Amino acid sequence: MGITRRSFGFGLAGFGLVACSNISASGAGTTGVAKAGLPADLRPSPNAGYDAWVASFHTRAQSQGISAATLQAGFRNTGYLPGVIKRDRNQTEFKRSLEDYLSIAVSDERVSKGRAAYQRHQSTLRALESKYGVDASIIAAIWGLESFYGDRRGDVPVISATSTLAYDGRRGAFFEKQLIAALKIRRMATFLRQN
Repeated sequence: MGITRRSFGFGLAGFGLVACSNISASGAGTTGVAKAGLPADLRPSPNAGYDAWVASFHTRAQSQGISAATLQAGFRNTGYLPGVIKRDRNQTEFKRSLEDYLSIAVSDERVSKGRAAYQRHQSTLRALESKYGVDASIIAAIWGLESFYGDRRGDVPVISATSTLAYDGRRGAFFEKQLIAALKIRRMATFLRQN
């Protein structure tokens, strides 16, 4: 089937309807320390409530198989990011009509890159489709929206951003699951680097 403007648009529409967070608009690609040059509100800020939440999260995470070493490494130099909350509540896709949003998001360049990425990664996308029941073109469309097919990885540390959103509580259970997933990915990446 491949990437068409229509399938890309449907992917974006579906993505918007499930109201997933789009921190990548400001960046959310790194796991460690915030990069230099980030706005002050995207650097860790003191927050006693967040610190207490992190301590209680560690207990919950360990009960789900996350080791103390992974937690210690994952949360090193992290902290509460007030700008993540501000951006979460101010996402473009929630401020425009669906038609206006899609007209911005479905650019010729993104569709062209999507077609190329789909061709290059077709077997992986089809495997994901088989495993999860989500059309390969929809997966590719979401990938394009979130990272411009891997070109935009962001600067905001994932652990800080995700834990901030989990602590905030608006969608706390969702973001706590995402935080556990990020820590598992971090654990696997560390294992692969060591072996």
